Amino acid sequence: MKHKLLLITFIIFYSIGSNAQDLALHHKVSEKRRNATDYSSEMNSSYKDSIQSKTTNFFIAYDLGEAVFNQFKSLGGEAGIRFKNDHLLRLAFTYLYLSEKHLSSDFAKAVDGKNVKGKQVGFEFFYDFPVFTKGLYIAPSFGYYDHEYTHTVSNEKLQKSSFTVGSAISFVETDVLKIKGLYYRVSLPLRFTLDPIQDTQLGDTTVKNNRFDNSIWFFVGFQF
Repeated sequence: MKHKLLLITFIIFYSIGSNAQDLALHHKVSEKRRNATDYSSEMNSSYKDSIQSKTTNFFIAYDLGEAVFNQFKSLGGEAGIRFKNDHLLRLAFTYLYLSEKHLSSDFAKAVDGKNVKGKQVGFEFFYDFPVFTKGLYIAPSFGYYDHEYTHTVSNEKLQKSSFTVGSAISFVETDVLKIKGLYYRVSLPLRFTLDPIQDTQLGDTTVKNNRFDNSIWFFVGFQF
C-alpha cells in the first residue's frame, strides 16, 4: 500500500513539473513571436514614415546676412522647391542699399576710397544637390544683376547691368529649435560677371572691376 502511495505521489509531482515546463516553454515562444511581430511593425512604420518624409516641399526665407551688413536697408530672400530626391531649385532675390562702410570694407572691397554709396538689384537661380554630408549642398547658378554707384559729394553716378554665371556652396538645417519647418541656410555664392564694371573714377574714389563677385547670405525661413 505504501509503495502504491509513493508511486502515485511521484507520478503526480512528475506531471506537475512537466506541465510547468511545457507552460514556461509555451510562454517563451509566445513572447518571442510577439517581440518579432512588434519589431516588424516598428520597421514597417519606420519605413512608411521614411517614405512619407520624401515629399516635395516649398520654402521661402529672408536674408539676414546682407541686412546686417547694410544696416537693414535691404530686402533680400529666397524661394524655391525641394524635390523628393533632396535636390533644390531656388531663386534668390536681392534689393540692397549698399552703405559706404560696407563698400569700402575689407570683405567687399568694391571701391577704393570714401564717399561712395551703392544699390544692387538682382535675381539668381540655383540648382542645389547634396554632397558629402547631411545639409551640405553645391549648386551651379545663373543670374542677372544691376549695379549703381553714386559719389555722395560730387553726385557722379555709375550704372551697369550684366548676366552672371557661377556656383555656390551652402549648408542648411531644418526644424531649428524643434520648430517644424523652420530652417536656416548659410550660402556662399561665387559669380562671374559676363559684362563687368571696369575700374571707374567717381570723384576721388575708384569703383573696382567686378569680374568676380561674391556674397555671404544667411537665410531664415520656413519649409512647408
